Amino acid sequence: MPAAHFHLNALADAVIDRALEHPLGNLGGALSWPTPLASDDQRRLRAFTLNHVHHLGDKPLVMQTQDGVLEFLRYRQPLPADAQNDPAKILNALISSPRAQLMGKDIQEKMQGIDTDSSVTDYLLAGIALQMDPESITAPRRNSIAGFDLASEQHWGKPASAVVEGLAAHLSATKRTSPALAHVGAHLLLASRAPMFLIKDIPASVTYGSTAWMNLAVAAATIEARTPGKVPNMTFADVMREAESASLADRSITQHAQAAALVDWGVANGVIGKNLNDDYSDAQLDTVRTAFNEQLDARLTATKALDESIPTRKEIALARLQERFGDLGPLFEEKVLSTDTYRGTDKQIRLVGEHSMLDIAMMDLPDPAPFKSDDPRIPLEALNANLSFGVRGAFEQEFSQSIKDKKSAVNTTIRHLISQLPLADRKKFEFGKVTLFQEGSHELGLGFTDKTYGPNKPGLLIRTELNGVSAAYEINFNKGTIEPTHLWRAEEQSSSRSRWVSTTKPFKPEEGADLLSVERPVNESQLNTFSGDRSHAIANAFVQHLELDDPSIKANALGQTTLDELQGGPKPLTEFLLNLIPFRSAIVNFQKGNYGEGAFDLALDVFGFLTAGAAAAGKLMKISSSALSSGAKALRAAKVIGAATIGALNPLSGLGDLAAGGARVLGQGASFLATRGAEAIHKLRGASGSYDLLNAVSKEHGTALIGTFTAGNRSIETVSVLKNDQWYHYNPDKNELYGLPIKDFKPKGASEPPTFNAQGEREFHHMDLKNNILAAQTPPNLPRYNLGHSRGLLENVKGYHKGMDSAELRQLASKTDRTPEEMGVLTREIKKKDLENAQYASRLLTHDVSAPGVRVVPVSQVHYLANVDITSRGECAGLSNAMALAVHQGKEDKLMQNLYRAADNPSDPKAALFIQQLKDLQDSASRKTTFHMGKPHTKKPYQDIIEDLTNSPQSKTLRITTKDHAMLAGIRVEAGKTDWFFYEPNSGMATFTTLQSMQEGMEKALNSGNIAATLLPYGKKRGTREYSVSTFDPTDMNVDFVNKPALQQLIDAQL
Repeated sequence: MPAAHFHLNALADAVIDRALEHPLGNLGGALSWPTPLASDDQRRLRAFTLNHVHHLGDKPLVMQTQDGVLEFLRYRQPLPADAQNDPAKILNALISSPRAQLMGKDIQEKMQGIDTDSSVTDYLLAGIALQMDPESITAPRRNSIAGFDLASEQHWGKPASAVVEGLAAHLSATKRTSPALAHVGAHLLLASRAPMFLIKDIPASVTYGSTAWMNLAVAAATIEARTPGKVPNMTFADVMREAESASLADRSITQHAQAAALVDWGVANGVIGKNLNDDYSDAQLDTVRTAFNEQLDARLTATKALDESIPTRKEIALARLQERFGDLGPLFEEKVLSTDTYRGTDKQIRLVGEHSMLDIAMMDLPDPAPFKSDDPRIPLEALNANLSFGVRGAFEQEFSQSIKDKKSAVNTTIRHLISQLPLADRKKFEFGKVTLFQEGSHELGLGFTDKTYGPNKPGLLIRTELNGVSAAYEINFNKGTIEPTHLWRAEEQSSSRSRWVSTTKPFKPEEGADLLSVERPVNESQLNTFSGDRSHAIANAFVQHLELDDPSIKANALGQTTLDELQGGPKPLTEFLLNLIPFRSAIVNFQKGNYGEGAFDLALDVFGFLTAGAAAAGKLMKISSSALSSGAKALRAAKVIGAATIGALNPLSGLGDLAAGGARVLGQGASFLATRGAEAIHKLRGASGSYDLLNAVSKEHGTALIGTFTAGNRSIETVSVLKNDQWYHYNPDKNELYGLPIKDFKPKGASEPPTFNAQGEREFHHMDLKNNILAAQTPPNLPRYNLGHSRGLLENVKGYHKGMDSAELRQLASKTDRTPEEMGVLTREIKKKDLENAQYASRLLTHDVSAPGVRVVPVSQVHYLANVDITSRGECAGLSNAMALAVHQGKEDKLMQNLYRAADNPSDPKAALFIQQLKDLQDSASRKTTFHMGKPHTKKPYQDIIEDLTNSPQSKTLRITTKDHAMLAGIRVEAGKTDWFFYEPNSGMATFTTLQSMQEGMEKALNSGNIAATLLPYGKKRGTREYSVSTFDPTDMNVDFVNKPALQQLIDAQL
């Protein structure tokens, strides 16, 4: 139970967050699995979907149904009354119906996918999506759904709802679904591909291509990547409130989201040209990133300036008084001071009447006579000691800077508003002839020429002429919009009503008039409106139109002192007159622009920035500041929610991953799969490295192992489960298996590094690796190698991607263009990976044979070679023969001790000799025939091996090989005592003291357990597991290709 108010709030937030998550995730089904279906499997699934027969038998096949799967499912399916205008509810009703579930089951069985609680619906959802969007298989593109371009220039400057409507109309027009279900189809496809378009209550100012949209897209993608299906159930405020915490959850996800959104922003804003293949260079992305950050900074500076009040003389004076005398409250404004007639000189300024301390500070007279007062609360002596407060100079400076800042902010705002217009309108501003008009009024007097002018209206009218077509717009700064208006408004005219005359007159700006007055040839290249010369000219004209240098604004900021009142100075402007000052009216509107006031303490400004009040800001402060970039800290200081400067994107490539292989959501390309695979492995390994969670998965689902499979021409490390002799993907988040059998899963463990290949030849593992290491360690290169080894970053190595396993790192290190620094980094990381693999392999053996009376020594050749020679191709053949002789002599513990000690200090002369002698033995025994020392070897099923060890009345050692690995097993009968052993060079030595523990342990090691799953035995095609076996005899070592004294020294050496 929550023990405090804070805990209760946290629990409530968690409950709300969970409620926002859709039970079916992002509705992508099998296409949104952690490892989605490959393209060929998607084609099969779509074919099965189209050929599905209705279970009633009175309806054509799906492919014969005019409007696709959704309409097929609606046949005789009444929809709930409350779902008529809700696409999500209609979809849920359709896919949860019995006939829909039958269809999903039929597809699953034909695909031969594993059956889980959600698999039927997963296949059904995938079938519906692929029927509507076959292009995602044949020509996947990140922003294309069913042949509809979400990022089309037709959508620039349009709200998200326009894109959704466009997609629905497209699905209907192309007969992918019926008009009645078009919005349902659009909802289904967008939920998995572009869920940001389904966010609720997106403000009108957040249009596609805007900076605000870019921030929203990044926030939505990072949230959705962690909790698929959540975003479509969230409001705009929900998403932006969660944006910062989501961005910090996983840097790689955030960078992918930023790169994708940044490209779309750059294209829409004319910074780079559109590339349908998402093939953008690092330089292009860096250009866009720089432009985005510069524009974000300009907008942020503007919103801050708009939000700040114009400084007043009174505010400055009060601040100076408080600084000198402390906060005396109302006393500052009490008129209890007058000039002391008996003090001072004739040259000093003397005032009549009574004044306040505030009056004195505001007037800031150059040389006033001393004051007197009968009020004992007045600090008279301190006041008279220094009657100068510097208010006059401070006000002039601060007021001037404020007006300058506000002019700049207005300029930025107008350029922003122009840049957010749809492309067709932007072209009119950029290339058309532009004429400006002001709307004003005046009152006629009694005389023929008497006129009293009123202020101009806040809006500025614009008339454009392009290719013979005229259009009119109004810049409404108070609303923060540029909107089309009637053409008749934008022409010179006047009308009168009684004595009031309304006028519309041409407005010629002081700067840029010639630039705007000429129509220019239309250029179809990218249009960077925000930074364009026309936008600057129109923005400058609007600043001039606002008349921020109007003396009345300064007069109002000056305010009135008692002396001003006595002398009949200017009276303060009334609220009505203040609001006639266009800029002031706009400020008030911006400050009152609350958004989501009932649920959040938030406000939305003209730039689409969501700013936090006290309540929301308090929630933001709970996020550690140390995790934020300097740009993010600046945004936080302004209490801006969800906006973020974009740091260096590393790697900048990989956008193609977002569409490759049928990927449906951000990060389902190979890069993201590698990241998620590494996360799953880390989670199952546990903090202590015990792999207890992985063992628990094995107990619940079947043998679960770490290994690799191929996706997008890359090797991806993952966790898979063996079921019915097939490997299946495992989802640790849901603790369930999913998908189709993995065709090329290679378990990590006993067969790595390989010693033999299927032809009995040693597998030469990147011969260039050793040469590269030796070259990097030569005297001229050694300092750079050591620097890379100690401090180099793996992310900076050319060609590296996250999730690479040790074999891939070796391939990378084998390339010919490696620098000494890179080799230092790679050798360090290869060793690190190998040490992890050694620990893992030993854990597999321990888990397989664990039982009372069983001892495991985790002496792993992977650990040994990681320390002595990472270029080795494996030494299991030599180790197995050496161990066989050591066991025969009762010295196996001594040999294992020597292996540990050589690994701990490989540079020691004795250790170096040991290392070389073991390598020579491996070279001698590495072929299949030489491993068995020329003796006959026969293939035996695992049962026969166990039976041989069970029934042997005397000591016996068996040499065992798979297609690529060597091992050892045996029985020892000495002085009436019997024990058994199993030596697997990658994982260690297991000793059994009871017959039952041996039988059970060997059965798992060779047949049903973790170690067995990593081996490549013979006979699997015949439905059995066979191994090549020979019986060891110490005289076997008398062959001429083995240096027997050196072999004996391996066992006897004192290291």
